Amino acid sequence: MDKVYAEVKRVRVKLESIEKTLERLKASMIPEEKVSPEEMKELKALKREALRGECVPLEEALKKRCV
Repeated sequence: MDKVYAEVKRVRVKLESIEKTLERLKASMIPEEKVSPEEMKELKALKREALRGECVPLEEALKKRCV
């Protein structure tokens, strides 16, 4: 049982290291965008609509766009 615990601990340490590396990589590759209060309000409203199911399927939106 001690061997299993030790191995799990080693894997966890490696995983944490990988996660930190990925976070640094993400931060260096994807610049953060500043969002205005108005944009944030709109994004929250859109999220609420989507959670309520008030959205249009992608296929339907693409059909309307092509017409």
